Amino acid sequence: MPTFRTTANGDATIRYLDSGGDDAGAPIVFVPGFTCVAEDYTEMPALLGRRTVIVELRGHGGSTAPGGPFDSAAIAGDVGAVIDAVTDGPVHVMTFSRGTTYALTWALAHPDRVRSISIGDYTPAEIKLTEDAMLGLLEGRWRGTPVGERVDRAAALATVHAARAQSLWGPLTHWQPPLLAVRSPNAPVVDDAAWGRYRQLFPDAALHEFVDSPHDIFRPDRGRYPLLVRALSDEVDRA
Repeated sequence: MPTFRTTANGDATIRYLDSGGDDAGAPIVFVPGFTCVAEDYTEMPALLGRRTVIVELRGHGGSTAPGGPFDSAAIAGDVGAVIDAVTDGPVHVMTFSRGTTYALTWALAHPDRVRSISIGDYTPAEIKLTEDAMLGLLEGRWRGTPVGERVDRAAALATVHAARAQSLWGPLTHWQPPLLAVRSPNAPVVDDAAWGRYRQLFPDAALHEFVDSPHDIFRPDRGRYPLLVRALSDEVDRA
């Protein structure tokens, strides 16, 4: 039965959903996107077929960080704090959207603890949003509920102000971990040029396009991406 737990990273309290159960030697740690909360993914551990941990970013859902900071290094530290709370061994890293930045920042600093990386509709980079873009997100809805009920407004704006544009293509290419990448060609996040770059730089990666999905690659099929992650994780663990 998935259980909500918390761990500390400095003054931050980070909530995560832990499915428990057999981790098959390495749990899957999922870092979702900027408008997501862990409740969005309660059915996913069953699809992944092993112990799964779903991280809530600081300022999202039950994760709090009074006074910040909200830069990518701090948020990557939250990912690491959750991982250390559940295992001292290796993990499979799974991401969606902006969660990719923070998961990759942690993974690139701890390659010896990463068995595979799965990236959902994002590039290996930190993208700096404008405040107007973030305000637009906060006024919108995500998966049927107002974003303002999912994300603390002050934390969201602080994250925008702390962000800096940076590429992670180089270090990820040098590393060449077992990699899965999924994109929606209907969204602007991973454009054709970036998709071509994935193909060129990661010739051994599993690359999939969800031609019927928006940026939310869990629509219309909630299980498609998790099942691909499961296949990669199982294949790596058998090798």
